[in-house]
Amino acid sequence: MKIRVNITAFGRTAYAAALLFSAVSFFAFGGITTAQAEQAAVQVKKPDFAGSFYPADRLSLQTLVDNNLKDAEKEAAHVSPVPFAIMAPHAGYIYSGKVAAHAYNAVRGKGYKTVILLGSSHREALRGIAIYPSGAWETPLGTVQIDSAMGRKLSSMCGNIKDNTGIFSREHSLEVQLPFLQRTLQGFRIVPLLAGPMEDKDYQAFAGVLKTVLKQGKGKVLLVVSSDMSHYHPYSDAVRMDSSTLRLIEGLKLDALARGLKQGENELCGGPGVIIAMMVAEKLGGEARPLNYANSGDTAGDRAKVVGYGAVAFLNPDRKKGGGDLLSTPEKKKLLSISRKVLESHVSTGEMPDVAVTEQRLNEKRGAFVTLNMRGQLRGCIGYIKPVAPLYKAVMEMTVAASSKDMRFRPVTKGELKDITIEISVLTPLKLINSVSEIQVGAHGLFIVHGHNSGLLLPQVATHYSWGREEFLRQTCSKAGLPADAWKDKEAQIYIFSAQIFSE
Repeated sequence: MKIRVNITAFGRTAYAAALLFSAVSFFAFGGITTAQAEQAAVQVKKPDFAGSFYPADRLSLQTLVDNNLKDAEKEAAHVSPVPFAIMAPHAGYIYSGKVAAHAYNAVRGKGYKTVILLGSSHREALRGIAIYPSGAWETPLGTVQIDSAMGRKLSSMCGNIKDNTGIFSREHSLEVQLPFLQRTLQGFRIVPLLAGPMEDKDYQAFAGVLKTVLKQGKGKVLLVVSSDMSHYHPYSDAVRMDSSTLRLIEGLKLDALARGLKQGENELCGGPGVIIAMMVAEKLGGEARPLNYANSGDTAGDRAKVVGYGAVAFLNPDRKKGGGDLLSTPEKKKLLSISRKVLESHVSTGEMPDVAVTEQRLNEKRGAFVTLNMRGQLRGCIGYIKPVAPLYKAVMEMTVAASSKDMRFRPVTKGELKDITIEISVLTPLKLINSVSEIQVGAHGLFIVHGHNSGLLLPQVATHYSWGREEFLRQTCSKAGLPADAWKDKEAQIYIFSAQIFSE
């Protein structure tokens, strides 16, 4: 796996985007070198971006953050188990605050005592990892102490971490995270880190250190990765690029994401931190779950050139009662392997292969869909809405169905196998809702029943096409063969569900 990528690949105009979304006062500070900043460093680091990226007035800032959190709580799906990391954006709050609130809503009120902040340097070139080792950081909401003991521990375990307080001067990627933390957690300390491009082995080494620290302090240590997404593309192009990036993050597709960042097919200005969080999730056997997405065209900017923002929770595997509803990375890989084996065998010989499955969760009855894509285009998608068969058998049967029984497509041929990728969606039970306000686009799929007609769309469909809630409802009605506004009929039954989505 090659992860060494020039920092520009993580967002070729990331710094310019930061300037776009700050006030004019951003430029009023005047030039300052790292050496001067280090000489001027004091025990308490004063805020640089109060009044530009977020309000300088305490009450105004508290009200803005709390309102964003309130809105996120109304829309959010339940996140369990407890996240060990989140990804949150770092633009001005008017642009990205609503998305950031979804990340912080997922950790709100949890018992974290140390927050490791991992951002990127927008003003100075950086290789390796810089740490702000001691003292405190201030915002209009108060002062947050630095966990210097944890900082020393990380530095002793990872030789790439170097003291460099100066590089944190006038760097917004971490500062803008603090007010959200101050309104969602209590009694916590921070370890501020900035990460730049490194060798592959250095990424792996630091991810290994974080894995150790997070396991030792499970539920008490939180990693916050600060990153915006695509920069300065037209609205529809940005949505497509960011949807691809979120799918790669969710699937923990490290190689594919690293390649996409290098080739400019994906953009993350905090790419090193996101890569590291994905590595940690893989090492822990955990999950990445996108929580929300929007771009500046959705919030406070025009749609000609937008910047994308995503909120993601990285979750520990839930081992209670056989592991809860989340599949581990090895379990996901096994299902994909089974699906691939079935696809190739069925298309080539018409036979169903024998498979041996002993994993408890793969033998539990679950609803599941199998989606076949060829060169980025849908090639077949069929699934069980309800849990009628053990999960591995459902995947086997739906792989055959997607390749040969989807009436929208001719059967898959042997010559197409090499170009087809498999995506599996494992569903949670259906939940009948009383109000469409319960629907969270991007987190929920829809199943609508009206009379003898019914239709289902998976959560990723709305994200792919950048639909809002009402358009998602209209499209699901159309899928059911109903009038587009049939969802408004009091006789219509609307169900929501979530899905764990992963692909080859």
